[in-house]
Amino acid sequence: MKIGKFEISRKLFITLIIVVVLAIAALIIKITYINKYNKYKIDDNQEFVYTYKTYNNSNTDIPFVNIDSDFAKNLNDQVQKLGETYKESNTSNNSMSYRYNNKDNIVSLVFIFKSLDTNNNLIFDFKTYVFDLKEDGKPLTNDEILDKFGITEEEINKEIELQMVKKYDDEISKKVIPGTCNFKDCYMALRNVNKFTDNAHYYIEDGWLVVYTTYNAYSQYNEQSYFSRDDFKFYITNVMKK
Repeated sequence: MKIGKFEISRKLFITLIIVVVLAIAALIIKITYINKYNKYKIDDNQEFVYTYKTYNNSNTDIPFVNIDSDFAKNLNDQVQKLGETYKESNTSNNSMSYRYNNKDNIVSLVFIFKSLDTNNNLIFDFKTYVFDLKEDGKPLTNDEILDKFGITEEEINKEIELQMVKKYDDEISKKVIPGTCNFKDCYMALRNVNKFTDNAHYYIEDGWLVVYTTYNAYSQYNEQSYFSRDDFKFYITNVMKK
């Protein structure tokens, strides 16, 4: 077979055609899959969550949930009103930020709040939302999230405790707190924790069940500078039920 000035065998030509057809089919499937849930968006040109407004002085980002549902609309109204309270803030120690994850049919959003208490200690607080696009963008309850992973609160509490023991060991080794402070009685009291899931906020990140939780990051040992935002984030499991 001849194409222009080039000689090409029939077998090679058929192979090339097959490769091209498969590439086009793969592209169509990819585009179809990516756009599969776009029907739930208010604005097709935006991500499922995007920054609606930013207040640079306080490093505050106000998100907009781009899901066409009554729940998302009410949430956006509340967030916009809440965001206005940070408009006059001139410090990142009084701020609101967010993180967002979208994988397959799950859209997750976490709000991160920073503030100072009456003793000028930095406080982190969190609020999370998980939406299932397979169910028309329905917000999932905590029980529904845990059911997706086939895990209980008690199992999560034990896993967070194991990770907190590692933080405790690191603080001891770095002399952040004294070696006389044991984990069960002293350290748990310092962190003001009875059960870690008492302040648990569930989030799904790239297939992982993640827990944001709050605890005291300061005490008489003045150790708050040891902690960052990530110290309140715990990866639990990425084994999701089929």
